Amino acid sequence: MNTRYTLILLLYFLSPIISFAKKTPQFPVSEISVLLKADADAIVRLESNHIDLISTKRVVLKHKTAITILNESGNHFGEIELYYDKSRPILELIAAIYDSEGSLIERVKSSEIKDYSASGSSLFTDGRLKHYEPIQKNYPYTIVYSYTQTFNSYINLTGWYPYPGYRCAVEQSQFNVTCKEDNFRYKAYHLGIEPKIDEQEDETSYSWELSQLPAIKKEPYSPSFYQTVPKLICAPNDFQMDKIDGQMSSWSKFGNWRYTLNTGRDELDLESQERIKSLVKDCKTDFEKVKTLYEYLQNKTRYISIQVGIGGWQAFPAQDVEDKSYGDCKALSNYMRALLKVVDITSYYTIVNAGSSASSTDTSFVHNFSNHAILMVPLEKDSIWLECTSKTQACGFLGSFTDDREVLCMTENGGKLVHTPRYKMSDNTQNRIANVTILPDGNAQVKVQTKYHGIQYENIEFLYDISLEEQKKKLYKSIDLPDFKIQDVKIECIKTRIPESKLDLTLDVRNYASKSGDRLFIPLNLMNRSSYIPKKVKERRTSILGRREYCDTDSIHFTIPEGFKIENLPGKKVIESDFGRYTSEVKQNEQEISYIRTLEFFKFNYPADRYDDFRNYKKAIVRADKAKLVLKQEVL
Repeated sequence: MNTRYTLILLLYFLSPIISFAKKTPQFPVSEISVLLKADADAIVRLESNHIDLISTKRVVLKHKTAITILNESGNHFGEIELYYDKSRPILELIAAIYDSEGSLIERVKSSEIKDYSASGSSLFTDGRLKHYEPIQKNYPYTIVYSYTQTFNSYINLTGWYPYPGYRCAVEQSQFNVTCKEDNFRYKAYHLGIEPKIDEQEDETSYSWELSQLPAIKKEPYSPSFYQTVPKLICAPNDFQMDKIDGQMSSWSKFGNWRYTLNTGRDELDLESQERIKSLVKDCKTDFEKVKTLYEYLQNKTRYISIQVGIGGWQAFPAQDVEDKSYGDCKALSNYMRALLKVVDITSYYTIVNAGSSASSTDTSFVHNFSNHAILMVPLEKDSIWLECTSKTQACGFLGSFTDDREVLCMTENGGKLVHTPRYKMSDNTQNRIANVTILPDGNAQVKVQTKYHGIQYENIEFLYDISLEEQKKKLYKSIDLPDFKIQDVKIECIKTRIPESKLDLTLDVRNYASKSGDRLFIPLNLMNRSSYIPKKVKERRTSILGRREYCDTDSIHFTIPEGFKIENLPGKKVIESDFGRYTSEVKQNEQEISYIRTLEFFKFNYPADRYDDFRNYKKAIVRADKAKLVLKQEVL
């Protein structure tokens, strides 16, 4: 063969190898600042989001992420989880993994990316999930992926959240929005920068960029993560969903759109109406009617999520729930509304950002904030709040999932912001009375009754509606006592407006009192000892947050064995602070010792520089709760 042609062929086959060898390393770890590695399990090398707002019914998102995983604890940051459906398909998903030097380890094959229904607890859903989890043992490594996603609605415009979570630093994060109409609103939190705005004849672009953000460690008693870090929330003025136009320029207009979605869906047939009317024929007040119908809802229906098309926004018709006996939070709230409508009681479908530690809603910026629906019944002297997905909740009680926050009620006159009930300390109580008989060998026989009231009603929610054997299994795991045996368990739930539950226990406790020679050392706090002291934080970043106020009272009565006398009786203890109040006192009456303890925990939000004061308060309680009664055996 001609030497010239041989050389050409050789170069042809070697060129891909030569090209690969010459490729620039992708995100080598050596380029990461030492400061970014501090306290980090992962580092976002680059996150880029470009959103093109083409119209109220077409949005295009182009996204790219490169993230370096430093250790095993950071693996979850490297997972790809992308939700989509026919109204927001994902296109051009590409992923690759690189080693610490930036050399390619592998290009992720499309067959390696799982694609399955995002049903979860949903009975009906057209939502799907693309999921990929890197399996790498050699740290650090970097995963790079990009995709394009289109949306047929502008209502859920993606905001910008540079931090993906605790212990993840950010090298560079970019957010760009291009819009052809003046239909883009935003509000920045903790950004410290203004957007770069480029106004052209037919479109306007907004650009933000942050870099060199250090990793953040979780701090005890802090506000929720996204209340304390840089973020940008976005919303339109006008939008369209499934060809239904809406406005978000005010809460009233947004609420009006949500109200319109459910118009005509609260109708029940005549047979159903007659049955509903017969249920309340003996009720004397509107509250009795509401309670009767709420309990009918709880007994008849079960919660199942439904997320098909506009089903994530619009309730299924009430008649469907009546016939099938299931629905999601939207459908069940709408169904309860229909039941009340039959007996001429007005109620308002209400959306809320639910969760026991959910971020508070910034009502100064109109946006879609909700993840749940409830119902509000405005009676003449009071409002009744109904959690329609719960089969155990008391009528009129919301609990920690939706209490004390701004919600949006859908009325015939548009959306109306309302605050859900904030339960007071006197509502949220835990009262324990126990009789403890101490035996000469240190064992104890215990009878104890605990009443849980208000938010603390949820403390033993895990015991409701399960068998006695299951209750015992869970109690063995949850009670902080030495070796003990449960002889008897009894639970009673009293579903008043502020609900209460009673837990009665009979226990045999081995070695409750520790024996040393002729002395018995008896812990005075039976089952409510504080042991948690928040860890030290050198330079605290966030405020100190007490989300709810409550009060615990323990009255423990000890009968001491014959032949023993009291050698040491702890004195009265009072701990006052801005965070709460603690008192404990021991009283003697012949062979009976009574230990009375009260702990009040306040609702508060104090600046970070009060953290040492808070720790000292918690330490003082832990020390106080270690108090022991010392008995000495009498010499015969």
